[in-house]
Formats: sequence, C-alpha cells, structure tokens
Amino acid sequence: MKSLKIRSFGPQTLLIEWPQLINPDIHAELLAYRKLSKLFADQIAETVITYNAIAFHLKPGYSPNALKAQLEETISLNEVTPLPPSMLWELPVCYDTQLAMDLEELAQEKQISKQELIKLHSEVDYHIYFCGFLPGFIYLGGLNKALHSPRLAVPRTHVPAGSVGIAGSQTGIYPSHSPGGWKIIGRCPVPVFDPQNDDRPSPFYAGQLIRFVPVDLKEYHAIEQEVAKGSYELLKTELL
Repeated sequence: MKSLKIRSFGPQTLLIEWPQLINPDIHAELLAYRKLSKLFADQIAETVITYNAIAFHLKPGYSPNALKAQLEETISLNEVTPLPPSMLWELPVCYDTQLAMDLEELAQEKQISKQELIKLHSEVDYHIYFCGFLPGFIYLGGLNKALHSPRLAVPRTHVPAGSVGIAGSQTGIYPSHSPGGWKIIGRCPVPVFDPQNDDRPSPFYAGQLIRFVPVDLKEYHAIEQEVAKGSYELLKTELL
C-alpha cells in the first residue's frame, strides 16, 4: 500500500501509520513492516502495534528522524511482502444463556433468533489484531455487521474469565475476571491467558485467526474437566 506515513511521535518514538481502518490487508502489511524492526534492534527498545499503526520506541541516544531516514531507504531498496495469517485456532464457546448474560437481549435487539445470532457469530474466522486492555485480551476483527452493538450503558463490576463479548464492531474474550462493558454472548472453557507460563502466557499472536466452535453446556463442563486435568489441547491448523 502507498498510503502509509512515517513520522516522529515525540522525542523517542517513530510512528508508521496506515488509514484509520480495521482491515486484514492493512494489518498483513503492518506485520511485515514490524519485522523490519529486527534490522534496527540496536536502536529500538520496544515495538507496539494497533489496528493500523506501529510505534517504535527508541533506546536513549537515538533519533526518530535518523531512524526514519534509514527505514525509508530500507523500504526503497526492498520489497515488503504482506504477511498472511499463519495459524487458525479453534476455541470452544458455549452460548447457553446460563453463561451468556446478554445473548437473549442482543437477539431481541437485532430481531433475530438466538440460533441465528450464534450462527452469525461462529461462522467467521476472526483476525487477531493485537492484545490490550487486559493482559491476554485479544482484539479480533471480522464481526458480522448484523451483530454490531454498543457497549453496555453501565459496565458490570465482574465479568467471568473466558466470557466472549461484543462491543461496537469488535468481539473478544475476557482472559481473566474483571470489570467490563462488553455484551456477553458466550463463554470459552479454555483459559486464553496463563500468567504462570513465563515463556508464553498467551498462545496467540497478531496475524493469526480464531474460529469459535459452539458447544452445549454438557460439552462445556466436560472440557472444563479436561482442562483441570491438563489433558485438553486447543485445535490449531498451520496455514503457512
């Protein structure tokens, strides 16, 4: 894409920006540009991504303007190939109203059946854009426009870990118990964030895909038991 911009963003940060869109093609290119940071690891202390921007936070003593010139020269000499999704994860989700606090109300709001809502939500392969809000909270793109809905007017003080919610044009999974204002339509019985795992607390990376697989309440509890025994493994498919 020719629409990216590179500019200083404060005294120690360089920002690469794309159009203000939630778009998998933009994100695929963004991830490719993030890999360029390895060429300048001596200068970059931290890299942070969003839906449509990369921030390179520089180490003391380095200049964003100098890195901008180096990066522009590198880009002019090398073709940057967008990175397609590398992995598809399948996450079980129970949409039973015992666990889905807002499912019935959302179905009424959209004037569709609960079964149609579940179908619309689970028939999409969602693109992982980045983590934020809470450790391990993955922001997903691709929610069907028919399910877009504003956040709750009054956030809950407690949302159970594993809750699957909708807020605006986004859907996501609460990795831990927390307050929250997303509309809860299901729950995943498999932890998506393990703070005790020092190597990789979350198995998911930006640029991968997630598919929600509906399970009933009996299956949900059976998977919970497998998780407790340490015998449950998420299904995943390598795409590259």
